Amino acid sequence: MDDGQKEVVRTALEMQFRYKFYQDTVFPFYQSMGIKDVFQGFGNDEVGFIGMLHLWWVPEESNIHYDRPTKFPVKIIGTWKAEWFDTAQEGMAVAQKVEEERNKVYNSHKMIEVHQAYARSVMEKQTRQQIKEQIDNLESEKKILWN
Repeated sequence: MDDGQKEVVRTALEMQFRYKFYQDTVFPFYQSMGIKDVFQGFGNDEVGFIGMLHLWWVPEESNIHYDRPTKFPVKIIGTWKAEWFDTAQEGMAVAQKVEEERNKVYNSHKMIEVHQAYARSVMEKQTRQQIKEQIDNLESEKKILWN
């Protein structure tokens, strides 16, 4: 695939990805949830690696209106800009840089650890409850011996 064909494919993929991205019900809330960078790689076995798309949100005037509100059009402030990377390594390097900048505000590794600890405690609690129920069932099903 030559560069011209690759650009056509990338443009089509970006349009398709943006369409799905914008149709997501939580799309208007991504920025308020702290999601300001999105990375997506594209490729297949036939063509190989097409590229990695990076969308990032900037608070610029965009003249975009959210057309599915309950009463009137809601104006969206900000827009999603895009760039393509030719290799996965380039994209991953930028993704790591974004993650490091985000870690200045909060530590994502610590958040993952806290979430894992919570999930582990919930599983342990469920396991204890199941064991208790099984013990209670066994005690209630005591065999009666008839002499």
